[in-house]
Amino acid sequence: MAEMRTATTRSDEYIQSFEIVGGGKSGDLISKRLELGDLKVGLLATGYFEFFRMYPGLGDKVKSNMDHIADILAPHCDLVYPGFIQTLDESNDAGMTFKKECVDVIIIAEGTYTTDYLVHQALLHVPESTPVLLFASQERNTLNYEEGYAGACRNSGPMGVTQVGCGLNKMKRFMPYEVVVGCIDDPEVQEDILRWVKVRKTIRDLHFWNIGLIGHILRGMYDFQYDKTDINGKLGPHIMDIDIKHLRKIFDGIDPQDERVVAMVNEAKAEFEIIDGLTDADLMQAARLGVAMSDLIETYKLDGLALLGQHFIEPEFKTTSYLGLANILKNDQAICVTEGDILGLIICKVMKDMSGGITPFFGEWEEIDKDLNAVCLLGHGFVDPRSARKDRKVKLGMACEEWGWEGKAPGLEATFGPGPVTLCHIISHSGDWKMFISEGIIPDTKPLEVAESTCIVQVDKPVREYYRNVIQNGFAHHAIACPAHIGKDLKLFAEQLGIKVVEL
Repeated sequence: MAEMRTATTRSDEYIQSFEIVGGGKSGDLISKRLELGDLKVGLLATGYFEFFRMYPGLGDKVKSNMDHIADILAPHCDLVYPGFIQTLDESNDAGMTFKKECVDVIIIAEGTYTTDYLVHQALLHVPESTPVLLFASQERNTLNYEEGYAGACRNSGPMGVTQVGCGLNKMKRFMPYEVVVGCIDDPEVQEDILRWVKVRKTIRDLHFWNIGLIGHILRGMYDFQYDKTDINGKLGPHIMDIDIKHLRKIFDGIDPQDERVVAMVNEAKAEFEIIDGLTDADLMQAARLGVAMSDLIETYKLDGLALLGQHFIEPEFKTTSYLGLANILKNDQAICVTEGDILGLIICKVMKDMSGGITPFFGEWEEIDKDLNAVCLLGHGFVDPRSARKDRKVKLGMACEEWGWEGKAPGLEATFGPGPVTLCHIISHSGDWKMFISEGIIPDTKPLEVAESTCIVQVDKPVREYYRNVIQNGFAHHAIACPAHIGKDLKLFAEQLGIKVVEL
């Protein structure tokens, strides 16, 4: 007789979903945050042994140059440097070391011309998906007319790297690779190499990034609709839908007088200028939701949080999410956006990495100012207060849009300080990915009195043409602004992923 299936099972006997256990150990959620650490970089540095027997002392000079490259890289990554390579045995051992250490990327530098089998022997041991940078290095920036052939040999690395690049193309292996050309002590050369290391770390980290989405994209916003599989395949992050009932359960378990709620209110009153008659009761409700969102991030080990406020969060919790989102950003707990803009969330993470930790401004294209030749970005009720203009106190007033809250729910009014800025966003049109990048200047203007966070950006092109290009290229109605010039970093990020770049 077949065994009868029972209607219930003991929960402590079986692995269950995160949807059931509400965090902790489950079958479909990593139970602890992953510590990825620095990017693990393998440096393969070679020189041609034949030259060294012809010119005594040359080998030591070239080895010193290659060791110097390792010294430059070491503070910026987890460097795996097997030492200066001259023989096929050493190259084979280096490749085995890279395999054992599971390097994330490989940088190939040649101190002199080197026959390319030396490089290919090492590469036999690592997956062909491993990103590779070819460094066509030389000791000096200018020709030395008196040094003789020994000096020419010491600066013949670019010739060997050209040979390696040709070989990889003919073999169709380790494609596409990145290339940097120049003197090992040239600051621009070092900047290019370290930029690549930084970008590749972000690309690696994105594949382990967990995004939680509470709600959905606001009805009618077709520009933010997305394909989870497409995003995971192209950019890396995993997107998980979190039911509002899970946030509700956490919220209901937080006492209104919880010390974390009280602390958030007191910090807000000390840090911000409270306006519009916001009461302690208004702030307490918003802070309670903020603590609940913070707990949800920890419960589900989220790196990013996207949520829908309109007709969703706000009527459910009778307040706005903005005070809580600002607090989460300020504490570097996660990166957060609203309106379900998943791609905007990812770009916020990328721009924060590229700028060295500055939280970007999450806004939307608004109006233009022809006299300033500027475009105004309108916020969404929250910013990281650390990024706001320092000579003006951030205001905490009543949120501009009322979607179902009670009392006077808070929103942040702030601007960014004058100086450099980069705008960016990314879009997928039926799998055809492209990113816009635009560097500009934030002018020194008086506050825009709209009871909302804003960012005014002066652009290089005539602003009417500029805005026209945004629309003609079919980008979404959001723009991410970071107060730094990071266009080169973003362009390299896009190129590494095969994403078309539109420079506005």
